[in-house]
Amino acid sequence: MKKKLLRQMLNEWRTNVWLALEFLVVSVVLWYICDYFYASMRTYFAPLGFEYDHCYELTMYDIPESSPEYRPEYAGDSAQAEARYEILRRLKQMPEIEAAAYSNNARPFNGSNSGFTMGYDSVSGNGLRRFVTPDFPIIYRYRGVNGESPEELARQLEEGKVLLSDNFFSASSRDPRPSVNELKATGKKFQLTEYTVDGEHPEASVGSAMVPARYDQFNTWSSFMMMDPCRDGFHSRKAIMYHNELTVRVRPEQDHDIAAKLMAAAPDYLHVGNNLLTNVSSLDDIRRNFQRSTTTQLRNYSAGMGFMMINIFLGLLGTFWFRTQQRVNEIAIRRVNGATRSGIFGRLIGEGVLLLALVTPLAVAADCMLTHYDICAYYGAHHSTALRIAVCAGTSFVLMALMVIAGIWFPARRAMRIEPAQALSIDN
Repeated sequence: MKKKLLRQMLNEWRTNVWLALEFLVVSVVLWYICDYFYASMRTYFAPLGFEYDHCYELTMYDIPESSPEYRPEYAGDSAQAEARYEILRRLKQMPEIEAAAYSNNARPFNGSNSGFTMGYDSVSGNGLRRFVTPDFPIIYRYRGVNGESPEELARQLEEGKVLLSDNFFSASSRDPRPSVNELKATGKKFQLTEYTVDGEHPEASVGSAMVPARYDQFNTWSSFMMMDPCRDGFHSRKAIMYHNELTVRVRPEQDHDIAAKLMAAAPDYLHVGNNLLTNVSSLDDIRRNFQRSTTTQLRNYSAGMGFMMINIFLGLLGTFWFRTQQRVNEIAIRRVNGATRSGIFGRLIGEGVLLLALVTPLAVAADCMLTHYDICAYYGAHHSTALRIAVCAGTSFVLMALMVIAGIWFPARRAMRIEPAQALSIDN
């Protein structure tokens, strides 16, 4: 059967060459669409490395000196810093609050970034710099790669240790450099060469390697360092003045109208020094707003690619529908010579699917080239290349095969309802 199909296809090589060329172009385009959806969805649903449920950001307003509410006794960095620490203490005493922390360009879904570069032995790496107070890992449920709990990581921050994501020295999946855990860097000391305190570079000890935490749900960037700079030997307690974020984790059973409760406590209990609470935002709302433009872009791309897929489907459907209709006489002759309906269906469909299978290796070669040059990379997402090509190529083949079968099945079924004598008399 296969030899007969190949012989027939060779005899009709002029028609099949153009059809094969159409298959090749359509297969590559369809693979591109599948690759985009595969990469984007795999990126979106990959583990974030942190949790943001029951988390809230508190916006604090610095009362200016011109305001009648200004308290001059809290003037100066030291007094203002102590007022901020007092706010943290009061927040932690509230029965609804599990943890509270100040941070500088560190909370998730934040467009403000600070970078950090560090060398360890002969290896160097870089990532986001996250200056935080110790409760920060507890709020967002950061964990160590060896099972360290958020509370244990918080204790290490209190001890003045620097926490690095495990991929800090190998931020790319294509980077062969060892991870922090493989380097056994925990407990080793190094100099923070980017900073100077009293004319010298401060020393810091490396804490546990942390599970990488992604920038957001559409990005694979996940390398970072985390430390508490508000300590002797680095900055001082006054460094908390430069922390521009105040976030809390609310106990799940207490997460009911928490924004209203906090705002009710703002005028007195949480009004310390010249700091006044003015707004409470959930991290879920912050996430939605931060990713809104990317979500809109993805939705527009999806709509455009969906429209393209419909056109591809109609194009292939029309090609094989017309091709099968032109073979009504051939179908009639086969029926007269004793061919069964299933046999005719199998031959016609087999011819189309076999031609698609012959073209697919060439299409996969083109797909590999596109992948190699990252032409289809989604937001810099470098997923497993072999799996990515296999899944998308397999999906493209199945979709095209279904289009071919649909384009042959319906007109062939209609043609076989026509009596052979009547079909032979039709002028094609």
